[in-house]
Amino acid sequence: MHSDPLPPTSRADASAPQLDLCFARGPRRNVYLSRQRASYPFHVGRLLDAPAGARVIVQSTSGGLFEHDEVAQHVVATHGATARVETAAATIVHSMTHGMARACVRIEALPGARLDWLPQPSILFPSARLVSHIDAVLHPGARMLLMDSYMSHDPSGGQQPFGALNASIDVRSPAGRLLARDSFRLAGAAQRPLGGVRGPFAVHGGLMVLTLDADERAAALHALQRVAQQTCYAGASLLPNGCGAFMRVLAVDGHKLRVAMKQAVDAVCAQTGDAFASKGSAPASTIPHIARDKESA
Repeated sequence: MHSDPLPPTSRADASAPQLDLCFARGPRRNVYLSRQRASYPFHVGRLLDAPAGARVIVQSTSGGLFEHDEVAQHVVATHGATARVETAAATIVHSMTHGMARACVRIEALPGARLDWLPQPSILFPSARLVSHIDAVLHPGARMLLMDSYMSHDPSGGQQPFGALNASIDVRSPAGRLLARDSFRLAGAAQRPLGGVRGPFAVHGGLMVLTLDADERAAALHALQRVAQQTCYAGASLLPNGCGAFMRVLAVDGHKLRVAMKQAVDAVCAQTGDAFASKGSAPASTIPHIARDKESA
């Protein structure tokens, strides 16, 4: 019997993800990692205690993403678990000749879980081409914070643009129904920077607060709108299908973006009574503002 060969399958689809974490709540209400698998290029630091939750910092040992890299990550918070995943540093997407790098993330929060995915920005070097996709599965009674941000940099000190960026986030129900999608494509050679037509802004970031609870959704939107009014060049609105709220931020540099995003995360956590809420907010003088951004650009 003759059969045609199957098309080649990418590494990310053909094997287990290089990072696979599952947070669970123990009988004493403590949160622990019930599954922890990390292969090159990822290293998982020790579990850090937090009020009623757990926090881990993921490191990369590869020095960033290189041409033809395909990396996949999978993070789950089971019933009642509260967890936060961060990265130790920004991810450099190195210069490429003709190929691209692919990064896929799947995160899932089961009923009653609280899961934060808060990586530092991806930095696109000249001629870097990146395809980034995040798939978030939201269960009833769960809440997720999801951050995604990008900036470009020419280490030679010139103005060489990145190659291309294709970034998307899908929010789905447990049955696979698409609830919301954020997607954009940018070509560095088209002279359209990450800040779009707004010339002074070169850094782009987004924060999703995913919840199906109407009260929690309203509280999150109120917190994001309050921050958006006093920070960078930003706006906040509700996501479709009642799945949460979203804030988009443009900034002139990475520092101002980090300050703004931290302010937004802290405001949401404080407004929704999250276990990771900071004790007090940042002073007003540390909050970047659009007027000051324009003056310094």
